[in-house]
Amino acid sequence: MVRQDVLSPAQSGEFIAQHSRHVKIHKEGLDKLCREIVKSCSSSKLQIPDTGTNIIRPNKDDPQAADWVFVADALNFCFWSYTGAEKWTVDGQSGYYALEAALSRAIKEGHDISNPDYYSKISEEQLRNIMRSDNDTQIPLFKERISILREVGKILLEKYNGTFVTCLKEANKSAKKLLEIVVENFPSFRDEAVFNNQKVSLYKRAQILIADLWSFFDGKGLGEFYDIECITMFADYRVPQVLVYFGALSYTEELMQKLKKDELLPSGADEEIEIRGCSIQAVELLKKKVKEELNGQDVEVPNSSLIDYYLWCYRRKYAGEMEIIPFHKTLGIYY
Repeated sequence: MVRQDVLSPAQSGEFIAQHSRHVKIHKEGLDKLCREIVKSCSSSKLQIPDTGTNIIRPNKDDPQAADWVFVADALNFCFWSYTGAEKWTVDGQSGYYALEAALSRAIKEGHDISNPDYYSKISEEQLRNIMRSDNDTQIPLFKERISILREVGKILLEKYNGTFVTCLKEANKSAKKLLEIVVENFPSFRDEAVFNNQKVSLYKRAQILIADLWSFFDGKGLGEFYDIECITMFADYRVPQVLVYFGALSYTEELMQKLKKDELLPSGADEEIEIRGCSIQAVELLKKKVKEELNGQDVEVPNSSLIDYYLWCYRRKYAGEMEIIPFHKTLGIYY
């Protein structure tokens, strides 16, 4: 439990799956996906599908590297487009990669985008320029993004000496502690809901922030967390699509028809929470299966964040095949 009276993401996933009416988890699909992941474990670790993308990120030794990761994940939400619609793209990239490309371009153009002193006061004109697209499609939820940038920048300046590194030092190499710090002090990361009269948490952006830091710094220095295993998958709209593709999840016919028609699911609605919560539980069960299969082998057992990244990259690599599975669409700041 990270916040009082709110179930942790792992507890929430289990609770939601137990009470879900629109989404189901299937052992056969988990077994199939487990075989796929085990097959992808070579050279002593899980090999992530190559998406063919090469984004230029800051050097690990850059003093603003951790702040760059924080900004990226503060803005890491809602990149989807309606079926057949033109996507927001930057330097040929779409989705989250377009965001990274925009931030990379901003740094090249001299915008101090990793500095909260800059983005806490950023103007609409400045942010529109930074997020400009290759086409006429603008980044979704622009007003929410500028509001969040100003909010988190102000909090860092007022409480954390103007750098997210202070939060990392306070966490003292604990992923759970850092999660507490983030969701308690940065409201836009507080991804919570009430489901079946119980307060639940999904914490997609807060958890992916921790995992991104862990991955960016190779689990060392600012990215070292002795309890990284407590982080679950990051409940978004793309990973559930892969879980359905493999038969690990299924939706009721009523829900599937809504998704096929591009109907918006309201943020916090039961169907939306069930998709995300069951995805968390499915990956937790999958992680256990993979661990059992790899028992005794000289292979690093992947944690939930690595399995999530594998599935997310699998979706991007096989995007054409995934089109037969509709993904749920929700307008919101949490994923």
